[in-house]
Amino acid sequence: MKPLDGLTVVVTRAKAQASVLTDKLAALGATAVGVATIEIVPPIDGGVALDAALRSGDYDQLAVASPNGAKALAAAVATLIDSEQLDPATLPVVACVGPSTAAKLAGTPLTVNIVPDRAIAEGLVEAVAAPLAGSDRLLLVQAEVARDVLERGFAETGWQVDRVVAYRTIDAQVTTADRQAAKSGDLITFTSSSTVERFARLVGVDVLPPVVASIGPVTSSTARELGVHVDIEANPHTIDGLLDAVLAWASAR
Repeated sequence: MKPLDGLTVVVTRAKAQASVLTDKLAALGATAVGVATIEIVPPIDGGVALDAALRSGDYDQLAVASPNGAKALAAAVATLIDSEQLDPATLPVVACVGPSTAAKLAGTPLTVNIVPDRAIAEGLVEAVAAPLAGSDRLLLVQAEVARDVLERGFAETGWQVDRVVAYRTIDAQVTTADRQAAKSGDLITFTSSSTVERFARLVGVDVLPPVVASIGPVTSSTARELGVHVDIEANPHTIDGLLDAVLAWASAR
């Protein structure tokens, strides 16, 4: 028997991202049911601001707040290099909020210099040292809607911060079948505040499975604000950490 045999787990990630988590759950014996509540789309400007910032060569440090941001950054860099608009030698080093974000930059011309022990915004602020005089320009790559913890935290430590939008999250189309699938689950996973907020609004907390698993404290806080009780919280705050937390819960059960 596998450790999650007989367990139906609802996955709320965007469809383009869900396969990693669902495949790992399936390998552990669970039946993974996808109920996407968010969709990842390009920024309103189509990436113009990100491209311009990268071409400028004005920055000493990049900071990326999510795997989606890293994916957009890598794609922009590849396109600019291919079109000879960017010299890879001029690229600044990149601080990533966690290992999942850093993994999106593996095999690219970008060099990751910082990955904090705590895969949350506060952990990244703590991990990035104050800048040296004359080398204090930081480009922050984020979603359109994001907490101001990074922008404010870096500024407070002396960085001159420019924030650029790399992607947006929008509502996914939720069907009656999705609601039935959610209701049939034994456990539901939330991997961001956006997934919690949109599940509550688009699907409804009345069809939540009996057990709720969160990827970390920020997501858990959003859930509680919406009246959702969190039973499992990952540490570290990564997909693998979430799986380990679910395995620990299943073992204790």
